[in-house]
Amino acid sequence: MFASRPSVKYLLPAAFAVFTCLSGAAQAADQVFVGAFDVGPSGNAQKFNPLTAAAGFSFYNKYFSTLTLYDVSLQKISGDLADSWTYAKDGKTLTLKLRKDVKWHDGKPFTSADVKFTLDLIRSPELASVFAPRLADVSAVKVPDASTVIIELARPDVTLPDAFTSIMIVPRHLLMSVPITELRNAAWWKTPVGTGPFKWSKYLPDQYVELTANADYYRGKPKLDKLINRYFKDASAAALALASNEIQFTYLTMDQVKENQASKAFNVISGPSHVLNYLGVNHSDPRFQDLRVRQAILYAIDRPAIVKSIYNNSATIANCALTLPKFQPAKLDKYETNVAKAKTLLAAANWEQLSKGQPVELLTYYNDQVSKDVIASLQSMLAQVGVNIKPRFVDSPTYGQLVDANRFGLVFAGGGVGPDPGALTPMLHSSYAPPKGVNRMRVKLPQLDALLDAGQLETDDAKRTALYRDACGITNAQLPWIPLWSANRYGGFAKNVENMIWTPAPAGGRYQDKPELWQLR
Repeated sequence: MFASRPSVKYLLPAAFAVFTCLSGAAQAADQVFVGAFDVGPSGNAQKFNPLTAAAGFSFYNKYFSTLTLYDVSLQKISGDLADSWTYAKDGKTLTLKLRKDVKWHDGKPFTSADVKFTLDLIRSPELASVFAPRLADVSAVKVPDASTVIIELARPDVTLPDAFTSIMIVPRHLLMSVPITELRNAAWWKTPVGTGPFKWSKYLPDQYVELTANADYYRGKPKLDKLINRYFKDASAAALALASNEIQFTYLTMDQVKENQASKAFNVISGPSHVLNYLGVNHSDPRFQDLRVRQAILYAIDRPAIVKSIYNNSATIANCALTLPKFQPAKLDKYETNVAKAKTLLAAANWEQLSKGQPVELLTYYNDQVSKDVIASLQSMLAQVGVNIKPRFVDSPTYGQLVDANRFGLVFAGGGVGPDPGALTPMLHSSYAPPKGVNRMRVKLPQLDALLDAGQLETDDAKRTALYRDACGITNAQLPWIPLWSANRYGGFAKNVENMIWTPAPAGGRYQDKPELWQLR
């Protein structure tokens, strides 16, 4: 099934990639693309409900569709299932016009009733969707006709088109009879019906999911006959499969990129992750409530040294919760390494008494070698100032369970903070602490809450930018997260891949990658 395909490559230099073949050997009639779509931090292996998923969208959107999507540079939003959308003058009504040429994989027409059904599902507390905070201001969803959706808002929310890029629309006619309490983990997700370019065909647990081309796809029948998501226990196994031409795509760690430099067995593209790596403190933990402790931790870390020696300068130091330069004010405290100052701050905060001489567990779901090297460096640097950390490496589901249950002190994690800064609200607004949202660090900063609320209401781009610059300044001064850096991420592609569009986007999705045009040569 996973036969190798010899080929020649051509790579366009950019922060994203469109892979095009100049020449290649003749292929069999069937075009079968095999990828490890769930390897790496953007994956969500064998979790098939996209309404409750925080990642994995690079594969979900091969068989489901969203109302909107970004372009590959994550700058501009355009329609997917939605043709257009307009806000009323008061900002409290959003009207969407839908495409009229869309069918579900079972042949039934896609209509506004499906959109209303999906959005109402997400708003239901019984589903406990990660997207519920993004729809918090929605008071009603109305469908005057089959191609129109009217969303009524309790207050304006200009971030909804951004939120829609992550919400997969599901079929009302197949799911309306399933109780919401059962829907979260229903067996239906393992035989789903979507509107995307590929149809669900086969699932072998722990092995792969097979999709087949959707001849009725509204953007045209895919050039590939089959698209397969193959499962691997770790990134190393996936990289080996790519090098031996068993698969055509996988996420790569920096170590794997370095290993490929000599053999050049496959093509590599890198780009900014739009993910902020940070040390997160539990703000309900007395050890970290004093700002001086958080400041001391940051002063103790030699971030430039880590970026240079471990990330090989392929990461950008961050000084607030927003990584895009547009939202960063001119004056930010850069927290340049100062061990003496860190010790002074910890002494003033009575750290020895707060910590009781016990090590602090550092929880993380990053298990690659680069991250382990980073954590070893953090451990050494913090030990110099008297903060002793004990790393604990877990998988992503375990991490989520522990932090949601408030069973943690310190984490090394990443947050997708772009492209729209409204993504910060469910992660940093005090009203979205678990179980309501994903403010997992239990941050409580009223001034930050006010700015996040105002940014969600503001329609003028210049004024909105100013609000988020102020929010950046507060996160720099108060350190609700201890910002470290935003690192590049890497994708590996077989040399016979043509027309594949990819960028290392947060959670693996939210952009139009046009899989209907992918080919193998």
